[in-house]
Amino acid sequence: MSWKIKTSKEVYKNKWMTVTEDEVETDFGEKLICGVVHKKPFALIIPWDGKFFTLVGQYRHAIQKFSWEFPQGHFEHHSIEETARMELKEETGISADSIKMIGHYYLGPGHHSQECMVFLAEKLTKGKPSLQEGEKGMKTMKVTFDELKEMIKTGKMEDGPTLAALSIFLTIYDSVTFQFRV
Repeated sequence: MSWKIKTSKEVYKNKWMTVTEDEVETDFGEKLICGVVHKKPFALIIPWDGKFFTLVGQYRHAIQKFSWEFPQGHFEHHSIEETARMELKEETGISADSIKMIGHYYLGPGHHSQECMVFLAEKLTKGKPSLQEGEKGMKTMKVTFDELKEMIKTGKMEDGPTLAALSIFLTIYDSVTFQFRV
């Protein structure tokens, strides 16, 4: 299946995204108007020391509240892995001896082209964060898996990318012993 784009018009653009309005024809001959947000991929990093996850917390304007989440950032470096390493260091001060991509997903494929690359960071060394513009006031917190589950249950963890990444993490780790299944 593949819809044909008849026309595409840029309706908004800034340095992080482009929004288009596309007139498409479906495989069934229907004509639709689709709004699409185009963004570069982003890296989301799960810092895991074998007992604790490291979260970052920051104010998120779109939802008008403070949000706890795994460190994440837009593709701004030579590679997506380099982006993951740099975002982890910038937001938490942590360096990882081991960082590997464990999965990926699309943020909102009904209206969004952005892909999230999920990385697991292990063998962690703590350092000092170097926060970027808009990240001032960012906090870090170490939590156990049980504490993270409680945050989800009580609504203190609501970030969709973090919840999706945790799901990917749990597919490769045994949720009882936190040992790799593979």
